[in-house]
Amino acid sequence: MREEAAEHFLLMREAMREAGLNLNIIITCRTYASQRNHFNNAVARVGLASAEAGFARPGHSEHQTGLAIDVLHKAHDGGLMMNMGFEGSKQFHWLVHNAHEFGFILRFPEGYRNLSGFIFEPWHWRYVGIPIATAMHKEEIPLYEEFYGRYLVQGVLDKVNQYILEQQHVAEAEAAEAAAAEEAAQAAILEAAEKAEAEAEAAKAAEAEAEAAKAAAEAAILEAEAEQESKKNAMPSGSRHFLEGISIVVISAAVTLLYWVRKKSNS
Repeated sequence: MREEAAEHFLLMREAMREAGLNLNIIITCRTYASQRNHFNNAVARVGLASAEAGFARPGHSEHQTGLAIDVLHKAHDGGLMMNMGFEGSKQFHWLVHNAHEFGFILRFPEGYRNLSGFIFEPWHWRYVGIPIATAMHKEEIPLYEEFYGRYLVQGVLDKVNQYILEQQHVAEAEAAEAAAAEEAAQAAILEAAEKAEAEAEAAKAAEAEAEAAKAAAEAAILEAEAEQESKKNAMPSGSRHFLEGISIVVISAAVTLLYWVRKKSNS
């Protein structure tokens, strides 16, 4: 037997001994070859149909897993017929009510051949672990197949469905994030366009203002020139000639001074 299964069986058998009950192990682990010989021997003795109802083909027996045991309340000669009234024994009654505490279950209960594939075998007990055995006992689940379908397969399906749901949530979150990012990008583009348009309008306004200032300056110059010309024309001819003379003298002096300055520099 596997070490864990063997340890729990020894604990269970000791508990039975404390209750005043003896339990004999008839079969534990079989190899493929021994299971093949066992099945072929059954076919030779009872025929194929009967053999398949009570004996597993090689490669299909739980005894090859090291987790199953065949037990009886009395000695056995190793023949094919195992029952020997075990289902009515105190040992069987004790196992039905207590084996789960040690991780064992009655693997092929009565009335479930159509589901398990085997006839009622009160002597065949399998180690499945204390949690599973206890759950099956408390919830009155008769077959390991039913427990497997109800909890293990459904548990896998639940995990698959949960994974699908989580992936949907992830996809939705990513889609929402992408939509938000696109919206933010569009808003940034719109903001940049509005800013550029505002800057263009401001530049256009500044250019218009500069043109207006230039025009105003030119108008002021023309006005000043016109005013000066008007004042000039309004002067008496003598004064006007006097100013013109003064201007000529000043210009001549400036030219002379410039000449001497240049000559001085060249020397």
